[in-house]
Amino acid sequence: MTSNTLIFLLAIFCMLMFGLIGWLYMRQRTALKTNQARIAGLKDMLKKQYQHRVESIGVIASAMIDKQCGYTEGCIRLKQLVEQVEPEILAADEFKVIELIYSETEHMPIKEQWTQLDKTAKQKFTQQRFKLEAKHEVAIHAAVTALKKHEFAGYQNLN
Repeated sequence: MTSNTLIFLLAIFCMLMFGLIGWLYMRQRTALKTNQARIAGLKDMLKKQYQHRVESIGVIASAMIDKQCGYTEGCIRLKQLVEQVEPEILAADEFKVIELIYSETEHMPIKEQWTQLDKTAKQKFTQQRFKLEAKHEVAIHAAVTALKKHEFAGYQNLN
């Protein structure tokens, strides 16, 4: 093989490598743009979920204040929503009653389990629930009123 042939083959090899590098670069760039679009979509979805949860907290709190939602059911729902939005506020004195009601009633059957209970068991659980609600009625009402007025951090401020 002559030196000219060798130089020619090396030049072709270098051009192929540059072509391969260019193709890999473009492929990587396209993948990056796709991933950035996915990330933006996920952030938007998370922001909407956050806003929906905050709105749901307000709706439940209003329903509890207006006596359209029972205190036990409301506390259970609020505890679960607040944990997903701003869990640290449940440790504040004014909101501890929500956690208390939740923990005191989490053993009670719901949905299908409730329908399977006999009348005596349902009455027993209902009486327990009413006693608990009556005992903490003032604290629950204060907590729900404070929660209704609470300014949540906002999705953009969570990091």
